[in-house]
Amino acid sequence: MEIELKLFMMFKKYGPPEQVDGRSRMQVEPGTRFIDILNKISMPIKEDKIIVINGISHKQCDEVNALEIKNGDIVAIFPPIAGG
Repeated sequence: MEIELKLFMMFKKYGPPEQVDGRSRMQVEPGTRFIDILNKISMPIKEDKIIVINGISHKQCDEVNALEIKNGDIVAIFPPIAGG
């Protein structure tokens, strides 16, 4: 299966060498969960992040970590955003 991974700002450092501006294609096995992707790219699980899967925003939690990623999914990871 293939997904599109988009990493933003400081998270680009976790992307594969072939990424272009934080975007890359990633091969994953059927049954891959979101947490498996984090492990595959060596991104700390406890680091705060905003997760967007196919345009739906999530805050990282056990439920989101367990989400099964499907072929063609677009997974974007952003650092937390603060404003005021």
